[in-house]
Amino acid sequence: MNRTDSLARQTLDTLPINVAVLDDEGTIRFTNRAWREFGGAGPTAAGDMVGVNYFEATDTEDDADAAAALAGLRRVIDGEQDLFTLEYPCHSPDERRWFLMRASRLPEHDDGGVVVAHVDITDRKLAELRADRQRADLEQLTGRLHGLVGDVLEAVLQARTREEIETTVCERLAAVEPYAGAWVGRTDLRTDEVVPVATAGFETPDDGAPIALSTDGDPTVAAVTEGEPAVTTVDDATDLAPIHARALGDAGSILALPLAYGDTRYGVLTVYAREAGAFDERERAVLAVLARATSTAINAVEGRRLLTVDSVVELELTVADEGLFYRDLAASLEATLTFGGTVEDGAAVRMLFVAEGVEPDRLREAALAHPEVADATVVQTGEAESVVEFQVAEPPVAGLLADLGAETTAIRAGDGRARLTVELPAGSDARALLDQLATRYPSVDLVARRERERTERTRQELVADVQERLTARQRLALRKAFLGGFFDWPRGTSGEDLAASMDISPSTYHQHLRAAERKVLETLFED
Repeated sequence: MNRTDSLARQTLDTLPINVAVLDDEGTIRFTNRAWREFGGAGPTAAGDMVGVNYFEATDTEDDADAAAALAGLRRVIDGEQDLFTLEYPCHSPDERRWFLMRASRLPEHDDGGVVVAHVDITDRKLAELRADRQRADLEQLTGRLHGLVGDVLEAVLQARTREEIETTVCERLAAVEPYAGAWVGRTDLRTDEVVPVATAGFETPDDGAPIALSTDGDPTVAAVTEGEPAVTTVDDATDLAPIHARALGDAGSILALPLAYGDTRYGVLTVYAREAGAFDERERAVLAVLARATSTAINAVEGRRLLTVDSVVELELTVADEGLFYRDLAASLEATLTFGGTVEDGAAVRMLFVAEGVEPDRLREAALAHPEVADATVVQTGEAESVVEFQVAEPPVAGLLADLGAETTAIRAGDGRARLTVELPAGSDARALLDQLATRYPSVDLVARRERERTERTRQELVADVQERLTARQRLALRKAFLGGFFDWPRGTSGEDLAASMDISPSTYHQHLRAAERKVLETLFED
């Protein structure tokens, strides 16, 4: 053995790959240390496998991989191909293993013509198998949930009532594995509880099984109060609310999803699975899409119901936060401001208030110094009261309430706070409205809650019909004339004063006013 061969053998002995050199008959001429250790010959038993015929030592009976390996090796020895590779399993009683066999021709050499290497690829194969399982699981999950979402979407889009939507979602979820049941809850403003309104997959306890909003660690409560999905794994040591225990027993998973559209909250959807960890990230993402679709459908149904509902919920609220311009002005000037309406004039929003207990010019001066007020105009003055118009970017409180689906029917500011009267359709989630309002105005407090019959035609509907006919300038002219006492006897203000407040000529003002008056009368008297 020359020095070069010795160096080559020493180098091969350092490799973690099983290597053997064969002659053209398949007889082993050399093995490296890794080959000998794998075969159990020991690191120094250099000759134990040398001289063994590779073909005769390999058992191909009932082993397709071994037969394929020998066939490929024979083609390399015969010169039919330069390289042959094969991946094959080689499991032991204790572990699963895979190898890659590589057989390649060597240049002409006295000690053999083919080198065979077996590379351990177990880690790679295990990773591939995990990826295959995850892909299969994902395909199964996607197929199952895609069908579920499609089914629910079709059903809720055809539903005509909120109750039908809520029941449909619960029934569809309860019918799909691995879910054990589902329910939709709404918050009760009077009791501060989440109350089930639709269930499927289990029987609700006789008491209705509400969950107090003060319950710590409950996923349903967390979804309601935080507005984010909440998941919990349950075991026999978990302290469960009665409805959870009835639906799930003593083990499994709970996922609670808020039902919300924009800033409007409609309740919570709670889903149960009997497997711990059933609601992984992918499952939660798909069910969140379903919850959003449900919320959108509820929003659409509630929007249609606004025009047909026979009763309304009336809330009286107080807000004492500083920064609310009419509250601040009333407090600093020891006055009372009563809301007279809002008029949108292009990009400007004008709020009109009847002021008592303060001189108009003093009120205007204080308003112009307030950061919320862009401009202020005295529309009408009197002995006991005056009408002042405030230009703002957005009506404070009232604008947010409108976004939440509520109508502000009255505002009165005085004694350091503003008192608002708000109307909601019957069955609306008043607690969700208060929670949303409190995010901007922390001092908001509920003073009273009443349910009453709705008039045959609501003020909101009548105003909507009139406003659809009026231009912005006509609405402004009419509102200023009404609040300014133009229609009183004797008149509280003149057309010239009103025209000046709009920065237009008297003749133009009267044109706007007459056109507005005619459109209002047409709305009232036309068939």
